[in-house]
Amino acid sequence: MGPTPPEDQLHVHIVPWGPSPHAARAAATAALEHPGVRSELGDAESRLLSVVPVSRLGDPEAEPDHVRATVYDYTNERALIVEAPIESQTHASVTSTVRQPLPSRDEFAAAVAAVQADDDLGAPLRDGRLVAYRPMPPVVVEELEDGRVERTIAVGLRPAAGNGKDHEIVGVRAAAGELRRFENRAPRGAIALDEMCGLPYTQQETVEEGEAGAAKITVTRGGELLWSFVAIRPAASSGTNGSGIELRSVSYKGKRVLRGAHVPILNVRYDGDACGPYRDWQWEEGMIQANGSDPAPGFRLCTAPAKTIFDADTDLGNFLGVAVYVDGDEVVLVSELEAGWYRYISLWRLGADGTIKPRFMFGAVENSCVCNVHHHHVYWRFDFDVVTSAHNAVREFNDPPLQGQTSRWHTLRHEIRRANRPGRKRRWRVVNRVSGESYTLTPGPEDGVRDNFGVGDLWALRRRPGAQIDDGVSFTEDLNQARAHLDRFVNGNSIYDTDVVLWYAAHFTHDIHGDQDADEHHGHIVGPDLVPGGW
Repeated sequence: MGPTPPEDQLHVHIVPWGPSPHAARAAATAALEHPGVRSELGDAESRLLSVVPVSRLGDPEAEPDHVRATVYDYTNERALIVEAPIESQTHASVTSTVRQPLPSRDEFAAAVAAVQADDDLGAPLRDGRLVAYRPMPPVVVEELEDGRVERTIAVGLRPAAGNGKDHEIVGVRAAAGELRRFENRAPRGAIALDEMCGLPYTQQETVEEGEAGAAKITVTRGGELLWSFVAIRPAASSGTNGSGIELRSVSYKGKRVLRGAHVPILNVRYDGDACGPYRDWQWEEGMIQANGSDPAPGFRLCTAPAKTIFDADTDLGNFLGVAVYVDGDEVVLVSELEAGWYRYISLWRLGADGTIKPRFMFGAVENSCVCNVHHHHVYWRFDFDVVTSAHNAVREFNDPPLQGQTSRWHTLRHEIRRANRPGRKRRWRVVNRVSGESYTLTPGPEDGVRDNFGVGDLWALRRRPGAQIDDGVSFTEDLNQARAHLDRFVNGNSIYDTDVVLWYAAHFTHDIHGDQDADEHHGHIVGPDLVPGGW
């Protein structure tokens, strides 16, 4: 086959959307000087951990108008959440919580510096015999006798020689910079053994939580508008833990498809609970190889396909953010995510024919935990607006038909959790009852089988404005908390002729010793296809 004629090529146009990183940081800095915030902090030792742009309007088409800054008060062992407008400095709200936020880049660096000053571990870390890395869990949470939680940052120490001898995970009490060592060389929920698995860890730079970056993207071919949407970089994505590359206001050929789509929930459990379980985060971007121009902060329009850790088998890169490129008849958006030693790929493929392919990939760099069999679960949230936000309905396909049914398709009338049944070729369709257009969600061939920790496969819900973006659970090692708590959203409400949301889960079992096709990472990629009908 020859090259694609110019008139048949896809053309991508990207412009910035929302506040710049500088504007968001400036608003947060001003908010921290507000009298109400200064009064709450007093003379406490504190550190700004993150700045996240947010919208108070709850409208996906509305640009963020506020910032949410997280400050840790080490003196009183609490986090302060400060919200303030971006455009003015007239007011700021502040609330206190004992929930432990994830460590920032600077906070982890301070913890490493404390280890370097230790009489025992400092010398091998300073001279390079030991290499510091960010482990799981990132924070060691233990309640004090008075009910407070003393913030302790976990620091992994691995031998530079590549074997596991002297491998250890320590804790640093952030308030005092004191080192804490654990029995069996690691805190609860982790292990540090001689054996380590995964690709080499390269200490690459990552992004700070909340780093602003969003873009309005249009895709055309031969002068025809195919796709129009807003893309949010993972660092600025919504939800308690971020949600990977987030799409909003997605339209195909001028008709609305999705109000929003993202991955707000991601968790993992090990056989025998050898480590974890963990509820992971989806905002921390890692480096990828991407060449091209940067039309918006955090977005690179590439001249060739970007390469992640899965393509290059290396944890190195030259870009943090979302790479966008054309691959035949598809436009691809891809970003690499980090959570401790885990490496995840958040990817979307938008086809010229209207097909949307959300994809997620799983990997890791050197550590002891992933030598054990473990099970990842990823949960997409699809807020459908097929043509309109109203008049949508959800139908389910089964072949052979369900008992008592004469048709392979039947309508789901009320909020419900459904299981994926490959033996019935089960899939789901959101249809506009008035105009007839639809989108069908078909499970991917590698989307796996849920276990008791995985909870479910699909939830069909009525949309509630400003609610149910996720289940509100932050990073945790608690088994019951780490599960996805989506059943709480199933309240028996009608999902017929209204505004609907589908949550869809895929499940991946990672057996690093049993991978038969490791070079191609076959089976490490999960995700459904969303296919239009009647467009």
